Order: sequence, then structure tokens, then C-alpha cells
Amino acid sequence: MSSRRRIVLLAAAGILAALAGIVAQFPARVALAWFAPPGIVAWGVEGSVWEGRAAGIVVRGHALGSLSWEAQPAGLLSLQPAWKLYLRTPDDGFLAGRVAISLLADRQRINDLEGALQLDALPPALVPDGVAGQARIGLQALVLEAGWPVLVTGRASVAALELPGVILALGPFEFVFPEHDGTPVGAIRSLGGPLEVDGQIELPGPGQWRFSAELAPGESPPRELVDGLRFVGEDLGDGRRRLEMRSEP
Repeated sequence: MSSRRRIVLLAAAGILAALAGIVAQFPARVALAWFAPPGIVAWGVEGSVWEGRAAGIVVRGHALGSLSWEAQPAGLLSLQPAWKLYLRTPDDGFLAGRVAISLLADRQRINDLEGALQLDALPPALVPDGVAGQARIGLQALVLEAGWPVLVTGRASVAALELPGVILALGPFEFVFPEHDGTPVGAIRSLGGPLEVDGQIELPGPGQWRFSAELAPGESPPRELVDGLRFVGEDLGDGRRRLEMRSEP
């Protein structure tokens, strides 16, 4: 390596180190006031951008709970700063993971996302009104581009699922997204309960989704569920139905 190149690399390393030092000491309260997206409010903020906590985070009027964070310095060299985040919801649920943000594109990568919480603890932008249930999440990787998932690997489950217009709780269900090339495709299957489900969901592009499944009465189904299935999707015989749905073109 030439002496000139060595000097350039040392200078660049020095500049990055100086920037990291500034970021490490930058007050989190000021950063949130300056850079938080519209509709997000935090209170009880302590610490710096590098490491700190907020006693409460509110998203468009919906209280998410308390949040703590700790920076992961390795991502600074690739212009993808990352933080370990831990969210504690008001119902004592939690979400934890490592979030990396690209400074060159509208792209976020979440690794090792673990969680256990009530679905209605999440804001309506993620979970529609009237939907409730007990969720468990274990995703190895989740990549978002412009807010849409382009890579999902791992699994999640939901129990005691309540849906608008449905008179009984359903589930438990499991969602499995295997590691593969291409757009996200996940298997959906029931783990017991009154409704048997075997299907999949695809996310072929931004704002697009496709859902298909075979449905059948499960364990000790109430008469209302058996009768209602007769009006769902395509008849496959023996009480089984095929349901297919997709986003609007």
C-alpha cells in the first residue's frame, strides 16, 4: 500500500471516528425532536442517540410502550447504522431485535426479531381495528423497502384470534417463512382449534398480496362455524372449502 493511500485511509478512519463520537454524545431528546417522523411522540427520553431509553412512545395517538436502544458501531462503516431495540408494551408484552437503517436508500433490515404481545397493542396501521389475539414472533430476518417487506425469514404464531364479524376466537395458527430466493412466501397452518387451515400467503410486490388456503371444521367446531363455512370460497367436498383472496390490482 502506498504512503498516500495509507494517509487517505487513516484520514477517513479519523473522520468516521470523530463522527461516531459526535453521534455517541448527541442527546436522544434533541434527535427525536428534530428527526422523528410526523405522528410519533416520545416522552421521558433519557440518554443519547448511542444508548438511551424513552418511558413512552406514542404513534398517531396509540401508546406503544417504553423503548430502549443501544447502537451497534459496526454498521457505520457501510453507512448502515444499527441499534438493538427493546420495546415493552403496556400489557407487558415485548419486541426485541437489531434494526439497521440504510442512509443511501429507504431500506431497513431487522435481524433476530423476537416478541410476545397482544395484537391490539400495535398501532392500527399494522393491525386493523377489531383484530385481536396473542402473537409470538421469531424472525431471523425482515427487510423493508419503502415500508414494504421484501424479505421475511422465520416464523410467527397467533392464538385466540378475534376478527370483526366473527363470533368466536380462532386459532392457534402458525406462519412459516422459509429462507428462499424471490419475494416472500409463507405457509399458514392451524395448530388445533375449531378451524382447520392449510394455505400460504405471498407478497409479490409493494402493496400486493395473495392468500390461498383450504379450510375445514377443526376440533369441536361450533355449529355456527360449520354452517358459515358453506358460504366461503369453493366447495371441495367433505366439508372442505378453498378460499382465495388477493389485493386490488
